[in-house]
Amino acid sequence: MKRKEGILFILLALVVLGAGCTDKEQKGDNQTLSISGQWSPTSIDPHISGTVPQRLGYVETLVGVDYEGKIISNLAKSWEVSSDGKKWTFKLREGVLFHDGTPFTAEIMKKSLERSFIQSASTFGKIPVTSIEVPDNLTLVINLNSTFPALPAYLSKGESAALAPGSYDASGNVTKPIGTGPFIFESWKPNEEIVIVKNPDYWGHVASVDKVVYRVIPEVLTRKMLLDSKDIQIAMILSPDVADKYNEKADYTVLEEPIARVRMIAFNTEKEPFSDKKVRQAVNYAIDREAIVNSVLYGYGTTASGLFPPQFYWANKDIAPYTYDVEIAKTLLDEAGWTDSDGDGIRDKNGKPMKITLVTYSERAELPSIAEVIQQQLKKVGIETELKVLNTDAANTQRNKGDFDIYLAGRGLFFVPDPDEIMMTDYHSSGTSIDGWGAYRWHNDTVDQLIEQARTTSDEAARKKLYDEVQSIVVEEAPVAYLNYYVNIDVTTSNIKGYRLHPTECSFDLQNVSIS
Repeated sequence: MKRKEGILFILLALVVLGAGCTDKEQKGDNQTLSISGQWSPTSIDPHISGTVPQRLGYVETLVGVDYEGKIISNLAKSWEVSSDGKKWTFKLREGVLFHDGTPFTAEIMKKSLERSFIQSASTFGKIPVTSIEVPDNLTLVINLNSTFPALPAYLSKGESAALAPGSYDASGNVTKPIGTGPFIFESWKPNEEIVIVKNPDYWGHVASVDKVVYRVIPEVLTRKMLLDSKDIQIAMILSPDVADKYNEKADYTVLEEPIARVRMIAFNTEKEPFSDKKVRQAVNYAIDREAIVNSVLYGYGTTASGLFPPQFYWANKDIAPYTYDVEIAKTLLDEAGWTDSDGDGIRDKNGKPMKITLVTYSERAELPSIAEVIQQQLKKVGIETELKVLNTDAANTQRNKGDFDIYLAGRGLFFVPDPDEIMMTDYHSSGTSIDGWGAYRWHNDTVDQLIEQARTTSDEAARKKLYDEVQSIVVEEAPVAYLNYYVNIDVTTSNIKGYRLHPTECSFDLQNVSIS
C-alpha cells in the first residue's frame, strides 16, 4: 500500500511541475514570469472582484497608494476639494489609452465609477455621493452630501477601476476586462490561473517581462514544490516554517515586509459565554501572544495591542496591551460565574460546561497551528475548545450563521487606506449587525458616535484623536482579541530583480520586475 501511495505522489508531482513555465524557458527573447499565490478573483468583473486584477496590474484606479500607505496620483494627476468638503474635482492624466486603443476620458471614468458603486455597494455604499459630473474630457467632479475626507482612499480600491466600453457585452456584463494598466488581460481559468501580457503602450513605466502567469495554488507546500523545481519564480505568502528554510539557500531570496494586517479572534457576543465582557477579557489575558509569535510564526511578526500596527499613522500607540496572565483570566472567569464546580478541570455555570467552538480557515497556513496553541492555552484556565478548520468560504458561512464562539482570522486593514472603511465595517453597529470580519453582533453607542463624527471631520489630527478613542474602547470592551501583526513572506528565485512587497497589499508592482 505504501508503494502505491508513493507512486501516486510522484505522478501527482510530475503533473503539477510539468504544468508551469520552467526557469530554462527564459533563454529566448520573450520573458515569462511565473508566480503563485493562494487567491483567485471570484468574478472576471473587476468591479465585483478587483483585488487580484489591481495587484496584477491590468486595471487601474483614479488614485494609487505608495509604499508608505499614502494616496498618490494615478489616472488622476491631481485633485482638490471645496472648502465645505462636498465637491471633489479630479484632473485626469492626458494621453492614457485603454488596452484596445480607446482613449481614457472622464466620461468613461464616470460610467466605471457609477457601475462599480452598484456592483460593490457593500464598500462604496459608505461614500455619501450624490452625483458625478464631467465638465470636460479630462475633468471629473464627484459631489457629496456631506464632508467625507476618506473619498480618495476609497477610490484607490481595485473595484473602482476604469474599464473600457469594450469590456462589456450587450447586457452590460464584463466578458473581458479592458483596463489601462502596465499589463493586458489575456485569459483566466477560474481558481487555476490568470495570464497577462506586457502593455507596450503604457503611459507609465513599461514592464520588462513580456508575460506573467499567475497560478492559483491555495496549498503552501504545493507552492513550495513549484518554487523548488523553479517552475515558478515567485511564491507568495509562504508560511513562516516553510519560508525559513530558504534563508540558507543561495539561489533564493526571502523577502519580508510588515503589512497592514492583524491576526485576531472575534467573539460571538450574541450568546454565552462571550456576551459577557469579563469572559472576553479573560480570554485576552489567557492567550500568550509572545509564545505564538515565537513558536508558530518563527519570529515573523509582532504581538498586537490594538487594531493597527504601530508603523501606521492611524495606530493608537498609547493602548496598553493585554498581558499574558493566567491568574487574572481565572479571576475574571470566577467573577463571571464560570467555576469548576465538579473538579473535572472544565469550568461550568448553571450546570453548563464551558465548551466553546473555534472556527478558522486553512488558506492562511499558520492559522490552524495558532488555533491549536490557543486551544492549549485556554485549557489552562478551564475552557474546553473544539477546533473547526475549514476553507474560507465554509468558515465564513459558519460565522455568518453565528455557528461559532470565537473566529480566528487574518484581517486586512487597508484595502481602503483610511480607517473609515474598516471602522464602519468591523466596529460600527451598521457593520457588526451584518456579516463581516470584525466584531460580531456588537453594539456600542459611543463607538458609533465617534466613528460617525470622524468620517465627516476634515482635520486629520482631529480625526486621529477620534479614532484613537474608538481603538481604546474596543480594546477595553474586547469584542475581539488582537493577537499579532503580520509580516508577509514571499520567496523568489535569485534571478528575480525589482520585486517588492507592498505594506497595504494593493499591488505586486510587476512592471518593475525583471529576470536576470
